[in-house]
Amino acid sequence: MTQFASYALDRSLQLEHFGDGRWRGTTDPLYGNRFGPYGGWIAALLMKAVLDQNPHGEPLSLTVTFLGGCKDGVLDGRCRLLRRGRTNEHWTAEFSDHTGTPVAHGVATFGLRRETIAIGALPSPAPAPQPQDVPQRPDFGDNGPAFFKAYDYRQFVGRPFRINETALTRGWLKEADARPLDYVSLVAAADAPMPRVFLKSTTPSPIATMTMSVYFHARPEDFAEAGGGFILIDAGMRMGRAGFHDQTAELWTPSGQLLATTEQIVWYNLKAEPGPSNA
Repeated sequence: MTQFASYALDRSLQLEHFGDGRWRGTTDPLYGNRFGPYGGWIAALLMKAVLDQNPHGEPLSLTVTFLGGCKDGVLDGRCRLLRRGRTNEHWTAEFSDHTGTPVAHGVATFGLRRETIAIGALPSPAPAPQPQDVPQRPDFGDNGPAFFKAYDYRQFVGRPFRINETALTRGWLKEADARPLDYVSLVAAADAPMPRVFLKSTTPSPIATMTMSVYFHARPEDFAEAGGGFILIDAGMRMGRAGFHDQTAELWTPSGQLLATTEQIVWYNLKAEPGPSNA
């Protein structure tokens, strides 16, 4: 794994390792959310902790279960190799906050990629305006989550806190300090799209991501193309009812190469209000 110590994300993810898979980190105010750290940062922390164990192969997937709130401060975690095969490895990582309360648990799968035939493909993303032609997300000051300042996000489909006809969003995203893309920052970016419920109501709703999975498709040349520039994120959903909605997203290079796909289950608490069909 390439490390970029001069960038904000990497400074926030510095870990002290103690052997036997145990490690310690700390929260960073830049990646704060309304309560505790931003979920994408939590997922990136788990990815970084496993990558520091020098697993065999490249990341294929990461699934994170968010167990509950996280108090700011010191975080104590542990990684464990579940099983090593000839071409793959399976790891777990988890951590607790300074009160000893478990916060998140991740399962990461690694594999040796090799030359094979290509089967199946998502359609290329629809044409998009150039990032410079899309306004930056407004600076909400003290009213917005702190992690907004860590990113330059330019959304051009979907308006938050409106009753949109669909729950689709499209936008360009990059690290505010132009950190080059890698697996750790790709995991963090996968959680950047807003919860779908924010596109179906004029009123903010309490939300909490319960689980998030990221599936990696990026090749070295795709990371090289992305560099520290913008990537395109198309996000949507399949269904939301009875207090939970799913959320899906594809992350693309500017030329239309698929970097990752991701999905979540999100808890929400919002009653129906009049407006267009929620189909």
